[in-house]
Amino acid sequence: MGKKKKKTQDPQWLEEFQHLADEQLGHGSSCEQVHPIVERWFDKLLEGDPPTSRPSVEQAMACLTTEVMSTLPEEVVETISEVMDEEEFYVWIEQVLLIGRAFEMSLRDGELDDL
Repeated sequence: MGKKKKKTQDPQWLEEFQHLADEQLGHGSSCEQVHPIVERWFDKLLEGDPPTSRPSVEQAMACLTTEVMSTLPEEVVETISEVMDEEEFYVWIEQVLLIGRAFEMSLRDGELDDL
């Protein structure tokens, strides 16, 4: 039997970047080549302090966290509430967004030019 293609719900605009990565790094191998670099970056991030932010940026991150939580499907909220309370989940989302912000800053500052 052939392998079924997994239907993703990724936005279509991401396909352009996946095709570019596959083109530059070899089809299907982009994650294998990038992962060790990202892993080293992530370990370094966890060892230090999070990036400093202006109060307005911190407020915007808190607002974005609230928006993410308020748009989650009810099934997701129910499942998550079985393992953690709302405040813990809020903090987790905020941390994920902070990691994303730190990643973007590192990309912009050239810390991940090896990618």
